[in-house]
Amino acid sequence: MFIGRENELEKLNDFYRSDKFEMVVIYGRRRVGKTRLLTEFIKGKKSIFYVAEENNDALNRKKFSRVVLDYYHEELNLTFDYWDDLFKYIGSRADDEKLVIVIDELPYMATANLGFMSILQNIIDHHWLNKNIMLVLCGSAISFMENEIVSHKSPLYGRKTGQMKILPLDYLDAGKFFPHYTLEEKFKTYAVLGGIPHYLIQFDPERSLDENITGKVMNPVAFLYDEPNNLLHQELRNPAVYNAIIGAIASGATRINEIATQIGETTAKTNKYVSSLLELEIIRRIQPVDEKKSRKSLYSLRDNLYSFIYRYVYSQRSLIEQDLGEAYYYRSVNDDMSQYCGRIFEEVCLQYLLRKNKKMELPFLVEKFGSWWGNNPVLRRQEEMDIVGLSTQAGLYAECKFRNGKTGIGIYEQLLDRSELVPRK
Repeated sequence: MFIGRENELEKLNDFYRSDKFEMVVIYGRRRVGKTRLLTEFIKGKKSIFYVAEENNDALNRKKFSRVVLDYYHEELNLTFDYWDDLFKYIGSRADDEKLVIVIDELPYMATANLGFMSILQNIIDHHWLNKNIMLVLCGSAISFMENEIVSHKSPLYGRKTGQMKILPLDYLDAGKFFPHYTLEEKFKTYAVLGGIPHYLIQFDPERSLDENITGKVMNPVAFLYDEPNNLLHQELRNPAVYNAIIGAIASGATRINEIATQIGETTAKTNKYVSSLLELEIIRRIQPVDEKKSRKSLYSLRDNLYSFIYRYVYSQRSLIEQDLGEAYYYRSVNDDMSQYCGRIFEEVCLQYLLRKNKKMELPFLVEKFGSWWGNNPVLRRQEEMDIVGLSTQAGLYAECKFRNGKTGIGIYEQLLDRSELVPRK
């Protein structure tokens, strides 16, 4: 089952339909579905697909060679002692029909051989540029892909013809994994798992939401139970401090001094670790929509699974590992879900407006979306608004309430007053 990504597939096919060399860079966080997208894209196309491993350079070259020789039905005793020879061989076999070459998890190859990117640059410039080849370079190490592949410092700078950052699915696409769920159940599922396809497929769409949460998240033998902790150990050298920071944010600490105080570290040290979590896109920095640089920065968890697990699961490990996760869920977690879902409902409301804006279905074209908070000089107090959309002509201001019941006129009047505090640009 392949859900969503229609826009990404169409963009890839646009590159494929050209009759010249293309180099497309694709990146995004782990589990987001990059490999699945590329697997879907190459169906019915001439393609060589290699997934790099955390091996030394010689072993990666040997395995890549096997994939290439198998594709061309060559004898496996043919060997390539150098990357140049392997890539030249591919170029010599290319014909008029577009050939797609996918190198997945590229950072593993580039770190095993520091000259790999320069070798690839030379091959493109002197052997592939006039070939009908579409080279796709893919990776999960976001900072590496942005700094070493996409940026002007990269040997490949100027060779790429396109780049795509693959983001998690939004609520609407994530809900398609569960066609029989009610709208509220789809939303709560999104609040637990977010839009990461690999997490969404862990839930059984034929089972109830409660059964999935207790069986697939609050269960010590389930994949999702320790997924955040496993990823931190895979990505970071000192996961203990990062764990503490994520736990602090999940419990409500949003400012850097609050986080530092809660984990017992200095602000300077906390800032350093927070920067790494920002690069991994586990957390996000939020600033008022009208300010480019602000000391008002707040931090929140970007990944809903992290939010749910650090709020409910890791704080009760001893209980859950006694196989009492189900009892704990029904006695404590289920009643607190509405409060937990409040922030995520704001996120889903923003997704709705973004889709409307993209289709030109809002009263005006919004140039910038975000939230806003600041001082009210008249009333001498802090004010905030959940969603603000700004353009040079107009502004959009919204309050998001996850509850059953009508909203009174007072909220509308309050938004009108607060809207005067935000300068339109």
